[in-house]
Amino acid sequence: MKKSFQILLSVCLILALSACSTAPNGLNDNKNASPDKTADELATQMIQAVFDKDATSMQKNTVGNQPLDLPTYTSTYQEIVKSKDYLYGAYYQKDKIYYLFTFIDKEKPEKLELTLQKVDNTWKLMALTPWNTDGTDLTEKEIYNKIGKGTGDDIRIFERGANFMRI
Repeated sequence: MKKSFQILLSVCLILALSACSTAPNGLNDNKNASPDKTADELATQMIQAVFDKDATSMQKNTVGNQPLDLPTYTSTYQEIVKSKDYLYGAYYQKDKIYYLFTFIDKEKPEKLELTLQKVDNTWKLMALTPWNTDGTDLTEKEIYNKIGKGTGDDIRIFERGANFMRI
């Protein structure tokens, strides 16, 4: 009886440990298949363009003809990735995708939101702002917690730096 209990306990422990897929810092990542790879690639290019201060390459993918007011950061995209203290994820909602890039810019926490919307079968930039939840069904805390924890069918984590801590 005692041996059966030990075997059962061992099997349960192995199953429990194998079910936990974690990132280097111990948080679960939801790296499931992307609902739209084209939008994800465009968002990544646009985020990098923000750091390169390249408004012209972003303007062609923007709704309307209004000039973009790009946020300015002292760090480069490569410096942020090297620091390993960032999170890049997305929240998918109907015809919009909200991308969140959180990072440390010279010791100052930053949150950048890039919103894409499908217009005439093409993804277009709708907003480039500090993170907010306008037009979503969830609060900022709910979305940030979901992206931060990497949980939910409508959440996808692209990259999480090994040293990422919640901002």
